[in-house]
Amino acid sequence: MKTGEKKRKFKLIEINDFDARCGYKRCTPPGVGVTINRSHADSDFWKDHKGVLVVRFCSQGYKYHFKGLLASGRRIPEDKMDDFREYVSDTLLDWMIEGVDDLPNSIYET
Repeated sequence: MKTGEKKRKFKLIEINDFDARCGYKRCTPPGVGVTINRSHADSDFWKDHKGVLVVRFCSQGYKYHFKGLLASGRRIPEDKMDDFREYVSDTLLDWMIEGVDDLPNSIYET
C-alpha cells in the first residue's frame, strides 16, 4: 500500500445482469447518485434471495451489476451500509470521470 492510501474496506465484483423485481429486497440506504457537469449516475442496492448485497450502476444507457462485499470477502453487515454508500459514491465519481462506457480502474484495484 502506498503512503497516504486508505486501506479498502469494500469491494465490488461484477456479476451477470439481475432482475430485482424477482423477489429481491431493497436495502437501506437504497442507493446513491452523483452528478458531474449535468451528467448523472445512479446506483441501487438490493439483497438477493440468499441475502447477498447486489448493486446496479446506471448512467447514459450503460448498466453494470455487482456483488458488494467487505474487502475480506464477507457479507457487508447492516451497520456498515452507510460506509458502503460512501464507497459506492466515490466509485461512481471515478466511473463518471473515467467514462461510463467502461468500469473505472478503481473497481479492479485491490
